[in-house]
Amino acid sequence: MSGAFQPLFTSAAGVTHAWREEADGAVVFAASQDVGAILEGNKRAQTHNDGYSPSRELARVASIPLVVLCKWMTEEGWDPFSPDPDCQKRLARKLDSDEYRHLRTSALIVGDHWRKAI
Repeated sequence: MSGAFQPLFTSAAGVTHAWREEADGAVVFAASQDVGAILEGNKRAQTHNDGYSPSRELARVASIPLVVLCKWMTEEGWDPFSPDPDCQKRLARKLDSDEYRHLRTSALIVGDHWRKAI
């Protein structure tokens, strides 16, 4: 029966979930999200300020679309929300890399515990 995905629902965060049945009876689920507004907001935030809150107690470093987080969890097998040090190091490496620069909202370096980028 494999064919087009059938919509299930769209979350409040704008993630559309869909499903389809394969010829062998397996069910495949998919999620999609229009990330254009998030990435444009990230570009604007990169030049807004140095990334710190007025009190300097908090730092803004990235805004990651939910579908990207889901992709990392399902396809790469790790949880970006996990407090596990290995997961946190992996997240820092991704956010500090040029490949994921579009997710950044400031020049702060995550892997160096919020050291200002040179």
